[in-house]
Amino acid sequence: AAHPLLGAAAAALTPDDLPGLAARGLTARVIAGVLDSDAPLVPTGATRDAVTDRLARTLGAPAPGTERGVRSLALRVAGSAASRAVVRRRRALTEAAHPAAGDVLRYLSRGEAVRAGLRTLLAGLEPPVAIVAHSLGGIIALDTLVLTPLPQVRLLVTAGSQGPFLYESGSLPSLEPPAPLPNHFPDWLNLYDPRDLLSYLGAGLFPGRVTDVAVDSRQPFPAAHSAYWTNPAVYRHIVDRLP
Repeated sequence: AAHPLLGAAAAALTPDDLPGLAARGLTARVIAGVLDSDAPLVPTGATRDAVTDRLARTLGAPAPGTERGVRSLALRVAGSAASRAVVRRRRALTEAAHPAAGDVLRYLSRGEAVRAGLRTLLAGLEPPVAIVAHSLGGIIALDTLVLTPLPQVRLLVTAGSQGPFLYESGSLPSLEPPAPLPNHFPDWLNLYDPRDLLSYLGAGLFPGRVTDVAVDSRQPFPAAHSAYWTNPAVYRHIVDRLP
């Protein structure tokens, strides 16, 4: 009952918009949201909606479309609206939050051991090799491939990567702007979610060397940053580019 979703949704409704049956649908939305937050893999919006519908039916809520939009209102008020507001303030929030990202800062100051480990792993693989990396993993892979020619690697796939941001800000250890990517660098597919405020585009920084592709999980931030690997579109784009 104290879940913040309930208060936000109720405040946006007039009293006659929240009959008992619709309240059950809203409860289903809240439960589904809690399950999302506890899951090791964040589902896409379609999976989240399917869970909500199943819970709503179990709780005795009416069929979708007969609840006067209460369930969708909960998501709109507590998720999408908040996400849109954050997107509008992306630059300020990124600049405020980025210095607190301890794992990234540790890598930037003591990253050689991690890069050496990746080089050792790649050395034992038969070509063609595709590296698929998420978030900080994308930074590590980008750095390693810039610093070391690894001809067996034919494709780099990054998802939710801050690599372009670090390069543009002069913080990437291996490459300082305006230097281009070296000739030995492999094909680069960069997947980003428009709602993931920790994903950045690279094509404008490295013309002709990076392909940016949007994949929409329909999740608000920060869940969007962890929803890539339950999104079928991510795998379709990777398969299309595999060497």
